[in-house]
Amino acid sequence: MPDPSWQAMQQAQQAQQIHQNHVRHHRAAHDMARAHARHAGVPHTHRPVPHTAARGGGLRGLLVLIVIVGVVVYVAHDPELRTAVGNFARNLLAHVQSN
Repeated sequence: MPDPSWQAMQQAQQAQQIHQNHVRHHRAAHDMARAHARHAGVPHTHRPVPHTAARGGGLRGLLVLIVIVGVVVYVAHDPELRTAVGNFARNLLAHVQSN
């Protein structure tokens, strides 16, 4: 019976190769489309954006997370406010589902 760690390593290497082939194919298709667009005179409108900026990452994202956690903790400690927020959320959800 083969060693399980060896099997896992083989499977991981195979998965990595499949992923690399997929990425290579995707990049080749993208490059071909860009080359075709350049040849046809179509302007290149897509500008790559770092993923962290697209998700609002960095310091701004951390500050938003801290504020959200603070609000949740504050609401959790006040039973009246917790009930009011729960009712508001249920009413909002019902309104969104009905439209």
